[in-house]
Amino acid sequence: MTQLVAVVGATGLQGGSVVKVLHASGKYRIRALTRNPESSSAKSLEQKYPGIEIVRADLDSPESLRQAFRGADIVFGVTQFFQKDILEKVENGDTDAEFTQGKAIIDAAIDEGVQSMVLSSLPSMNRISCGKYTKVLHFEGKHKVEEYLLSKGDEIRGYPVHAGSYMQNYIGLSRRSAEDNAVEFSFVLDPSDKLPLTDVESDFGKVVAYILEHPEECLGKPTAVCTGYFEAQDMVKAFTEVTGTPARYVQIPYECMCSENLTQMAKGLREFNIFDGITDFAEYYEKKGVRLTTPAEFWRNSGWTGLTE
Repeated sequence: MTQLVAVVGATGLQGGSVVKVLHASGKYRIRALTRNPESSSAKSLEQKYPGIEIVRADLDSPESLRQAFRGADIVFGVTQFFQKDILEKVENGDTDAEFTQGKAIIDAAIDEGVQSMVLSSLPSMNRISCGKYTKVLHFEGKHKVEEYLLSKGDEIRGYPVHAGSYMQNYIGLSRRSAEDNAVEFSFVLDPSDKLPLTDVESDFGKVVAYILEHPEECLGKPTAVCTGYFEAQDMVKAFTEVTGTPARYVQIPYECMCSENLTQMAKGLREFNIFDGITDFAEYYEKKGVRLTTPAEFWRNSGWTGLTE
């Protein structure tokens, strides 16, 4: 019988990518989980992907998770640190708020006899930096969830997935210059600092599909979703090459970051390789028959030109 995959966060970038790729493959039944099945984004999923099942699930409600996972063979799990309720809990001192939600996903899946979980996670910046950067809470929370999942290997098969920096973030970093109308992309890294970049919307689901098709190869170890390491300014150069719109990279001070969490993340990304062990992602994925999106392809596919900014 065709396996049923329950996708947490199906209306988000990562979950949406998983739904898109698995639906296109025709190999799985898909149950899309969302807080509000009546939302416009949930209705859009139903129209876009015929045959998927839309189910309500709240990460703060273990019972709703158990109901949503009932009968599923595989769960794709993801938590979102940068949502209002998590941020409010963190501000009130609950630094384990994201872990609590992730643990609830895993426990509910185990309770319902789910065989496998693909978990969106991240490495520990604290560990990578040998204790230099301890406050990158969205890295630490996700990594703690990953460790919990892998500790339950006798009850559920765990497949952590680590995404690089989103190419989509560059759209949010942009604005029009008042001086010459060029598009400016502002970030704290030096223009030549290298980032592991990912077109999460197009590529995250491709890697999840690969994991599901190669379960023994990928079991119990992180799989990186990353096109490669690029200079921070490379996305800007690609933008101009594709759109013909003048653009430049503008370095801003760390004081412009809105939190110590993000400041330490940026510093950590500048100083350390978060995907240790892989030096050439293009070659790595080419050998696996998976082609990930380049910066130029990202801008070409997005259709975004900056003209409305």
